[in-house]
Amino acid sequence: MRFTSIILFLILAASNVFAQQVRGPFTKTDLFTLSREELIDGGIFTYRIAVDAEEIIAFNSCNQPIVFLISQQGKILEEIKLPYDGCIRNMEFDEFDNLLMMDNEETRIFRYVRRTKKIETLPYNKPEDWYKYQNHFYKFFEIASIPTYYNNPDYYQDFYKTRFPYSYNLWLNYQDGYIYQFAYNFIKKVGNRKTYLALKRSDLWFSDRLSNKCKPLLIDLEKETTVYFDRSLTLYYEDFKSGLLYTWPMAEGHDEAVQLDYSTNMKQKKIWGVSTFDNKHITFAVWEIK
Repeated sequence: MRFTSIILFLILAASNVFAQQVRGPFTKTDLFTLSREELIDGGIFTYRIAVDAEEIIAFNSCNQPIVFLISQQGKILEEIKLPYDGCIRNMEFDEFDNLLMMDNEETRIFRYVRRTKKIETLPYNKPEDWYKYQNHFYKFFEIASIPTYYNNPDYYQDFYKTRFPYSYNLWLNYQDGYIYQFAYNFIKKVGNRKTYLALKRSDLWFSDRLSNKCKPLLIDLEKETTVYFDRSLTLYYEDFKSGLLYTWPMAEGHDEAVQLDYSTNMKQKKIWGVSTFDNKHITFAVWEIK
């Protein structure tokens, strides 16, 4: 009887790993479930996530200074101990699959070098620096030539603070090198030359839902579609040709105050994040767009 129960549990667990859900253009596939206590170590559910070219997931919670590197099968491959106890504001793999992490005070950027397994501290003097550390496309583009928006500290909302008087919200298409900027009510294609060029009408996509706080995830220039994430904890798929909009609320069924994050990798074909969570478990998933 006990043997039968074990077999049934393994069958249910295996089926859960590949559970799929389709909503509009989104297909979500659950990958694995891990213990919340191990990853979060108590406290509120606030995290950052990044994914490398080999689909290894980097995951960090505000509650402990550790970044976990996790395989697509849910195996913890490494635990990177940070020289910093606060929240991570941004986390991204660079083009060499080294992990970049920005402290929440925007004073330093840490780079975990995969080859040596050591952490370097990089200077962070202006908003352009974060992008220039990521890849050669940003490095050789004069980001300061992009018209940007300015931050007024008198009108900051409680959840957002920055030490810089201006900011960027950029997304790079690794396939063609085009840079895009997300701003209030529009996305603009910046270009793939050394400096910003004059805009054409076709370089601007307008939407009432966009802001400079949205996180760009995928952009399809030919189809004129984009996927982005905003502070209302919702994934958006927006078609600028047809005007169609599809949403995937990320905190459905949860009354816990959370801050979530979602990420793509250099292949820019999928989106990784957390699909469900409770006080004991966290389930990771991947979203694909048809």
